[in-house]
Amino acid sequence: MQEIILKQTAIDGQPLEVRFASDAGMNLLHYSKGTIQVLDQSTKVLFEDRYAGLGALIGPHFHHRNPACIPAIKDESLFPHIARVRAKGINEPFSHGIARYAPWKVEKIGEAKLKGRLTGKDEWNGVSLAALEGQNFTYDLNAELTPHGLVLDLAVVSDTDSVVGIHYYYAVPRGKGTVESLIHREGKEEKFVYEIGNAIDSNFHPAKPLEGKIDFNAGDYRVVTRYQSPSQENSWQLFHPEGASYICIEPLSAADPRHPVLTASRLKIHIEII
Repeated sequence: MQEIILKQTAIDGQPLEVRFASDAGMNLLHYSKGTIQVLDQSTKVLFEDRYAGLGALIGPHFHHRNPACIPAIKDESLFPHIARVRAKGINEPFSHGIARYAPWKVEKIGEAKLKGRLTGKDEWNGVSLAALEGQNFTYDLNAELTPHGLVLDLAVVSDTDSVVGIHYYYAVPRGKGTVESLIHREGKEEKFVYEIGNAIDSNFHPAKPLEGKIDFNAGDYRVVTRYQSPSQENSWQLFHPEGASYICIEPLSAADPRHPVLTASRLKIHIEII
């Protein structure tokens, strides 16, 4: 696996470090501040099994496509994870989009910066990504580790409607914690508070139409996610299976990620460890 390591010093003097797997979907393998590791390392098994877990990307599609829209793959043995997801009764070979699976082209690397690009013209095991995703696209990722945390600038341009986002699995070391955010629901602003426990897989719209803030308090640390969007077509997903050791916070460049309406979208995401 090809790891790209970015390092920085936080404003409080502690070391910050992130590690990306550029040849495996640009998955974020590691995000730490001092001795605190916020990604749930037990989800590495999901990454090794089907490119999920740890810090997966989303796009150009969200979750599972309509079965009628999934292109046939001539030789599925080229992508061994497909047999494993088929065995679980899942028809979608690339859940949440091809970006979290395929090798990325790294265009620039610095001590604290990374620029990557994925396009439909790129090939993986001799097959074009456009053939696997079902459309041509260009997906750009710019990552920078700043003294205030990790900044991700994600953008996509595609032939048909698409979405970009992240699906990061944050550790819940004490088995409990809270997620808070100001959201817009039923025509008004309200404070959303989720106490980690019962399962949740829900989509939310921020109180401010072009930006969101989600505060996850794990007890041992906090992860504050802020994002900005040039369009009101944005939302965030909260995912936690009952009893899981992780919680997922997923900013997205679509108001309804299962039915996106834009062929060009962008998100700037800032993730701070406190």
